[in-house]
Amino acid sequence: MLDPGSLPLPVDVASDPITFYVVYESGALGRIVAADGLTPVLAEGVRLVTQAAWEELQAEMREQHDARLAELHAEEEQTRSKQYADLMEVGLPEATARSLSGYTGQAVAADAQSAAQTAG
Repeated sequence: MLDPGSLPLPVDVASDPITFYVVYESGALGRIVAADGLTPVLAEGVRLVTQAAWEELQAEMREQHDARLAELHAEEEQTRSKQYADLMEVGLPEATARSLSGYTGQAVAADAQSAAQTAG
């Protein structure tokens, strides 16, 4: 019977893989892992950076991404609020105005007037 321990391994398990940190021409970040002491061949426009620089760039990208998401969320909420107010102004019931607009915030002036009229 063949002993699997006697077969040669395709990669020298004694050498630890090395991670290279890169910035592509587009600004995208990447990591390349190489074994056996090999250095990756980089395409034109790709540059190697240190791990610290790569992590700093990644943190900046995340901050920009989070800021853009917050901006988009605020714009969307403003649009929903306006649609809700417009729907209330034309006399739709609150539940319908909220459902159609997707608005989940505080009642607007038209909504408060409607509630006061209903109660009075």
